[in-house]
Parts: sequence; structure tokens; C-alpha cells
Amino acid sequence: MANYIKIKAADINVANQLSDVILSDVTAVYQGLANGDASADKWTVYAGGKSYLFTTTAKGKEWANQFIFAATANPGGPLAIVQNSTGVKITDIVVA
Repeated sequence: MANYIKIKAADINVANQLSDVILSDVTAVYQGLANGDASADKWTVYAGGKSYLFTTTAKGKEWANQFIFAATANPGGPLAIVQNSTGVKITDIVVA
């Protein structure tokens, strides 16, 4: 896995979130909620001992897969960037 995974600010539509998002120490990525419930709108990343719940309306599966691809495309590389091909931006991020 790449050491850091970046989501570009251009792919985020959350009030007052104007910067890129960088995550490291990713241990799990999947479509749905942190409790395991599936959701077409949400996907979860576990990284650095925290869970990150992202909302991407009707594109949870696609975004999760894009994040997984970015994380595994450059093993050991310093940085991988999630390439959003869905046309849907992230509309909410919850960190727990």
C-alpha cells in the first residue's frame, strides 16, 4: 500500500473543507457504515486508529473501489491519489 492516500479538494463538497485530505496507515476500506451495514451512499476507511465515514450519493461502492485501487496501485510508494471517475463529490466526512 502507498504510505499516504490523497483525496483532492476538487472531489470534496463539504462546507468549509477547502483542502485535500491525506490519510495514512490504512487498514480497511469498504462500502457501507462502520457497523457493517451496507449503504449505496457511504463508504468507510479505517486509518491510523480512526474510522472515516464518507458520503458520496449513490456511489459508495465506486468510491470505495477507487480508494482501494489508489491504495494498492503503488505498493510502498510515498503517495497515491484517488482518481474520481464517478462525477459525484464527497458531501460529508465523519471521523470517529
